[in-house]
Amino acid sequence: MLKSLTLFATLMTALAAPIAAQAPTPDTVYEADVVRADFDQLYAGLRAAHFDLFAVTPQAVFDQRHAEMRAGFDRPMTRLDIRREFQEFTALARHAHARIDFPMEAYGAFRAAGGRVLPLTISIREGRIFVETRAAALEGLEPGDEILAFNGQPNTVWIPALTRHLSAETPRFAHTLLEAYLRGLVWLEWPDMTEVTLEVRHADGSVETLTLPFLSGDALAPAEEGEQPFSLDGREAHMIGSDIAYLRPGPFYNTEPDGNVWDPSAFTAFVDNSFNDFRAAGAEALILDLRDNPGGDNSFSDPVMAWIADQPFRFASRFTVRVSEETTAANQARLDTLPDGEGGMSAVYAELYAAHAPGETVEIDLPYAEPRPEGERFEGPVYVLINRYSFSNAVTMAAQIQDYGFGVVTGETTADMATTYGAMEQFILPRTGIVVGYPKAHIVRINGTFESHPVTPDIALDFPVLRGSEDVVLDQLVAHVRNAIDG
Repeated sequence: MLKSLTLFATLMTALAAPIAAQAPTPDTVYEADVVRADFDQLYAGLRAAHFDLFAVTPQAVFDQRHAEMRAGFDRPMTRLDIRREFQEFTALARHAHARIDFPMEAYGAFRAAGGRVLPLTISIREGRIFVETRAAALEGLEPGDEILAFNGQPNTVWIPALTRHLSAETPRFAHTLLEAYLRGLVWLEWPDMTEVTLEVRHADGSVETLTLPFLSGDALAPAEEGEQPFSLDGREAHMIGSDIAYLRPGPFYNTEPDGNVWDPSAFTAFVDNSFNDFRAAGAEALILDLRDNPGGDNSFSDPVMAWIADQPFRFASRFTVRVSEETTAANQARLDTLPDGEGGMSAVYAELYAAHAPGETVEIDLPYAEPRPEGERFEGPVYVLINRYSFSNAVTMAAQIQDYGFGVVTGETTADMATTYGAMEQFILPRTGIVVGYPKAHIVRINGTFESHPVTPDIALDFPVLRGSEDVVLDQLVAHVRNAIDG
């Protein structure tokens, strides 16, 4: 079952639902009364369909903000402006799966037309902002320089101006998402900006104020000094020396071109072949690398888990769904696209929704997956490696392994949540056609912790501010594992 979606990999099947008669564009203009009507529908839909819209932000805060924003919708607005304002309101919930996705089509059109954007990327560590990459054309700015102010605004001002557009449970989660969406969010918040003045602290401790032009196209290519950061893209399985097996499963969905995204056949074959090779090589320990993993579906992670589990397992201790008209409609739209008899979990949901009234919450008894037979598993110690870019089902898998005791979790605390509001669905606002995502379920990790929280590693490793050409974090873990093997 799909646990959640991420801003790095939005994979949910589009839901068929009525939208405006003529396909709108970002520049389509709507009258104020239309904007207010859809804004009311946005709030009503979230209240009805979200599992617990007010779990973090009280209803009184939502009500006040709804009234304030509604009063401000007193003039015609473009669809892009509406989408921006509606997402800011939705993000008040502080749930990653309650969101209106970033307007990629509008941003893509802006870039394709030669639109200029911020010529750098950033890394945020403990609230401090560092230059990660910068365009080769820039002078005076280097990777690793610390940004102290942006157009005269301290980080405590300009960063929240951008993260208010992001749905996230914690500031750290929002900062992690901001790293990926910085240029787009600067464009969204300040669309007319063409240059920026930065106050930066260089590596030697000196502070300088630089004015940098925004750039487009090839001019954004990063500087080539030094070696490029290492990549964790794709899938990989190999031995590290003669004793440690290394498996990076990659995303928990099918990445084959033109393949069914949810067909696990090729993935399962890769996993089984990898473990058979590890066993044949006499591997004494396994490193399971879930860093930079966008997640996906447990039908992909379960075959990995079956090799290391010593008891039946499932991905949550509790999975509770809120029934609503919005969720029932979204589920039926998905069923309508599937052949008869292949409804899967959507068919199960349909029966559940038919048997309960809107507003009821129903706990689903999740099935257990079975481990491989004794003697046909990987028997050595397992070390899971996570980072703040581990998302969705990768976080769930790390939590499972930690809670069941199938292995030791190492690395850094995730940004995404282990116990979470997830199982995302969508409804569409009837006048503007804007798609609104929301979590229909509360998913509680195996250890029963009810509050939303990330996965904290059993063994914390040191992560550099900037990723270099060498995987120093993996080197740390290999040294630790080898010391454990040697006793």
